[in-house]
Amino acid sequence: VVNKTQMKELIASTLKAMGNKYASKDAVSLVWATGLVESNYKYIRQIRGPARGFFQIEPQTAASAVENYFRYRKQLTVKSSLVSNTPGSLWGSTDQERWDSVLESNIAAGIVHCRIKYWRAPEKMPNSLEGYAKYWKSHFNTIKGKGEVEGFLRKVEKYADFL
Repeated sequence: VVNKTQMKELIASTLKAMGNKYASKDAVSLVWATGLVESNYKYIRQIRGPARGFFQIEPQTAASAVENYFRYRKQLTVKSSLVSNTPGSLWGSTDQERWDSVLESNIAAGIVHCRIKYWRAPEKMPNSLEGYAKYWKSHFNTIKGKGEVEGFLRKVEKYADFL
């Protein structure tokens, strides 16, 4: 399992490199909690599923973000390339096989995609543990996902002081 402080520092520095608007305290906490809930910071491949990395981003989700978000934000594309130490062409690629490999092996790329998935949600970022759980269920795990608000809270509440 990854050291929780080091992971939170990596998330904070990655989000800050994307731009200050992406790096609020609540954004850092929600992305950190998402990794904890999705993979317990030990799995990089979904068991019986396509999701990859600590944040369990599906290659299809990454390709969709490129197609519908990154493609129209050149500055963010450059920043994402720099912070993840990946070629700029990646952030214009909808090749799911390529994203499968990158999401499994590049923590910063997973952080970027996790944050953008939340950024694109229509509701305001919450500022409480219960708010994070509901936001995660609505905008990350989705109604069709197996995760539950109660499960999120059970996993994350012991770290409430850390958030």
